[in-house]
Amino acid sequence: MRMSNDQKGNIRIVDIAKLAGVSAGTVDRVLHKRGYVSEEKREKVERVLQEINYEPNMVARFLASKRVYRLCAIIPDYAKGDYWEQVTEGINRAIAELKNFNVSVEYVFFDQQETDSFMKVTSNIANKDFDGILIATLFGSRVIDISKELDQKEIPYVFIDSNIPGLNNLAYFGADSFVSGTIAAKLMTKEIGKSADIIIAHIKNTDKGTSTQMHGRELGFKDYLHKTRFNGTLHPIEIDPQNYVSAIRQIEEIIENTAGAVGGIVFNSRIYELAALCQKLHSPENNNIVLIGYDSIEKNTDAMKNDQVSFLIAQRPGLQGYDGVKALSNYLLFKQCPEKLNYMPLDILVKENIDNYNNFRL
Repeated sequence: MRMSNDQKGNIRIVDIAKLAGVSAGTVDRVLHKRGYVSEEKREKVERVLQEINYEPNMVARFLASKRVYRLCAIIPDYAKGDYWEQVTEGINRAIAELKNFNVSVEYVFFDQQETDSFMKVTSNIANKDFDGILIATLFGSRVIDISKELDQKEIPYVFIDSNIPGLNNLAYFGADSFVSGTIAAKLMTKEIGKSADIIIAHIKNTDKGTSTQMHGRELGFKDYLHKTRFNGTLHPIEIDPQNYVSAIRQIEEIIENTAGAVGGIVFNSRIYELAALCQKLHSPENNNIVLIGYDSIEKNTDAMKNDQVSFLIAQRPGLQGYDGVKALSNYLLFKQCPEKLNYMPLDILVKENIDNYNNFRL
C-alpha cells in the first residue's frame, strides 16, 4: 500500500496503529526503539511502515529548527501519595520523551478547595508566553472563562480529569464521569440490594461545592438508581475531617434504623475519610457498611487492604497527564489533531488485585 507524498505527510501514529492492529503506544515504542514490544507486534508495525513507505524525516526537520515549545499544566497542588501526584508523573514522563523536541512544561498549581485560588493563578494565563495549556477542570465555570480567553489567543488547550462539552478544547483525556457514577451504583446495589440505605458523603471544603467530576459521578449514580427502581434511602452527609462528631451521630442513627446492610460512597478520591470515620463508630454493625470510592491513592488502598473499602474505581491519572501532553505536543510539532474525546478505561479494583494494579507501569 503505497501513499502519495501528501498522504505520507499526514500519516499519524494512530493511523499506523489502526493499520497494524496494535495500540498507538506500541507504534511509538517501535518507532523510538524503547520499551518492550513483543516480536509479533513489532513485525506487524514494521510491515505497515514498509507498506506505506513511512519516512520519519519530520523529526529531523523539527530538530534542526531548534524551536522551543512551552507548555503549561494547571493542576491542583498535592501532597505525596495524592491523586495529582500520579498525574504529574505522567506529565513528566511525556516531557522526558519529548526532550529532543525542545518541549518543556511549567506547572501552575492551585488549591483544589478554593475557587479563588484557581482564579488567581489563571487570571492572566492567556497572556503568558505558552504554546499550549493542559487544564484540570475542577472548577467548570472558571474553565469556561479561560477557554474563551485561550480561543481568542489561538492557544490550544487540553482538558483532563473531567470533560466540559461545547468548548473548543483540542481534546479531553479522562474518565466518563457519568459512567463511572453508574458503575459505582451498579456495584453498590449488587452488594446491598435495592432497598438499602446509602450514605453519600461529601468531604467538607472551603467552598462547600463539588468539582465538575464529582457532580458528573453523582448524576450517574443517581440516574442508575432511578432507572433500576431503587427504593432505599439516600443519606447525604457532610464530613468535617477536623470534627467527626456530627457525622458519626448521623451514621449511627442510620445504622440503628435499618435491619440490612448500609452502603457508603464518596465521589472524589477521599473515601479513606469515610472509612476512618466508620472505624470510630460505637456500634459493632459498622462492619456491614459497604464502602465504594474512587482512585488508587495510597490512603484508599490501605483502607481496602484493611477490609474497610470494598471497591475502588480508578481512571489511570498518570495516563491522562501523559496523553494530554503528547496530544498538545503532536499538535504543535506535527499538526496532528487528536480525537476530541479520549475516555480512559475505568478499572474496578478489589483487595485481591490492588497490588498488581499499582505495580503496573506503562
